[in-house]
Amino acid sequence: MSKNFDQIIAKMPKLLRELNSKPFLTRDNLVDIPRQGVYVFYESRNALYAGRSNRMKERIQEHSRQSSDNYSATFALRLAKEEYGRNHVILKSVTNKDLLNISEFKSLFSKAKERVAGMKSRVLKSKDPVEQTLLEIYAALALNTRYNDFGTH
Repeated sequence: MSKNFDQIIAKMPKLLRELNSKPFLTRDNLVDIPRQGVYVFYESRNALYAGRSNRMKERIQEHSRQSSDNYSATFALRLAKEEYGRNHVILKSVTNKDLLNISEFKSLFSKAKERVAGMKSRVLKSKDPVEQTLLEIYAALALNTRYNDFGTH
């Protein structure tokens, strides 16, 4: 491996400890958060989803904004799919756009965005895009987040 990669990987446990030491934030108190970094959503102190952004405040809010679509509220979309899938079979050929044309699913998506709005988050500053990417993955795996799948689009 490259020396740079090895150095970044070696920092992951320390960065995760630092992230875990950060205070819980609500959607309404994201005033002084760093612009770039990694965030984790929590519900009842359980880590559910990790993400990264170069515009963190806006990105965290997008996950729960009622006007957000399936591209910007990806976490809420996963929550809605899980709920919808309890009573319906979601075929792999059905697109997110198709799902959003189903009134029951659209309602579940709206409720999922409300749910995310009530969650707490922790954030950690990271300007380096490679460090951000690796920390997002490391945090998702180490915290056993339920809704990170790292699938391609």
